[in-house]
Amino acid sequence: MSEKLRLRFIIIASLSVFIVLFSFLVCINVWNYNNMTDNADKTLFAISENNGVFPKIHKDKPKNQPVPQSEPIAENQSATDNQSGPLNSGDFSPEDPFSTRYFSVTLNAEGLQDAVNLNNIAAVTIEEAAEMTNSVMDKGKNKGFLGSYRYRITKTDSGTMIVFLDCTKDLFFMNNFLLNSIYVGGAGFFAVCLLIVIFSKTAVRPMAESYEKQKTFITNAGHELKTPLSIIDANTEVIEMENGESQWTQSIKHQVERLTRLTNQLTTLAKMEEGQEQISMRNLNLSDIITEVCDEMEAFAQGKGKTIQAAISPNVSINGNEDQLRQLIYILLDNAVKHSKEGSPIEVSLSSSGKLTLRNKAYLESTGNMNILLERFYRTDASRSRQTGGYGLGLSIANAIVEQHKGKISIVALNEDTLEITVTLR
Repeated sequence: MSEKLRLRFIIIASLSVFIVLFSFLVCINVWNYNNMTDNADKTLFAISENNGVFPKIHKDKPKNQPVPQSEPIAENQSATDNQSGPLNSGDFSPEDPFSTRYFSVTLNAEGLQDAVNLNNIAAVTIEEAAEMTNSVMDKGKNKGFLGSYRYRITKTDSGTMIVFLDCTKDLFFMNNFLLNSIYVGGAGFFAVCLLIVIFSKTAVRPMAESYEKQKTFITNAGHELKTPLSIIDANTEVIEMENGESQWTQSIKHQVERLTRLTNQLTTLAKMEEGQEQISMRNLNLSDIITEVCDEMEAFAQGKGKTIQAAISPNVSINGNEDQLRQLIYILLDNAVKHSKEGSPIEVSLSSSGKLTLRNKAYLESTGNMNILLERFYRTDASRSRQTGGYGLGLSIANAIVEQHKGKISIVALNEDTLEITVTLR
């Protein structure tokens, strides 16, 4: 049990670390991508507002250096080339016009290419620019990515202007940062997992020791109780032999029987969970075992005004312990008979894959997962449990048997009055 507890602690702690690291990496890389696209969009906006060229950003020269006079504008140069668009003072540096690679394409009112400005890029030809323009227009979006180029479409008085910004370096650095963050995050995750594995035994030791002491106490107490209960039962027999039976002696014998049954169940459950009992496993015909137990329980069910309806696939074999499997079926059927509605059938089915299902009408207060019924001493209705007998240990023992056979048991309330127990043994 301590190893199961340790494994569960390792899984939960590792999963928590993974979720935190994964969320952190996703957030920082999404932020990095959004920051890159925002900067690209600002640059595209500035170029678009400045008629397809990067705005001139002047920087004050030191007083001891003369400022060269601006050259006259050439005849074939647009007067708007030197005009600056609406910029925030901190958006760009004076070096940005020289380091930014971009080009623009102007379309007339009919959508035909009117002009192409490739002065600020060397990697694109006129034919490639035309092809990229057609691809962008087919997308129908005003901005986005086309390969490693970020583009923006702007409506002008004479038609449409499309500005392409080369983001190759930005994308390279972003992808490089993504890979590095994955490597660092993965290394950090495995390092933390290694530490969790190393220190997990120390972390769960107090709880494991407490649990083991509890199980040992139950086992020892069960053994110690058997002797006084046997003496009380024997003394009651002597009293009845001398004075005859009475309601008092019958009550004593009934309570001794209840305590003996409870003690045996607790001892059996503790031994199963401690793994003290070494059970022998062999190949068994599970179909025959279930059929025999159903036939034996039929009379008990009819005495309660209920019926057992079995649909068992033939020749389903399993590697297990026959005594424990019979006890498992007895517990499940006994629980179904005692707690099902009067006059209702108890449906028992076994599929060819080894899946055992019991379904009955019951008094339920909720729907959905009901695996809490597998807990020790749990009762959905204490008053009804006193009427039907039992201590809430039967399903706990059934769960322990299934675990010893490496199987799985689940309890589900299908609706407000239908309970289904499913056992998978292979």
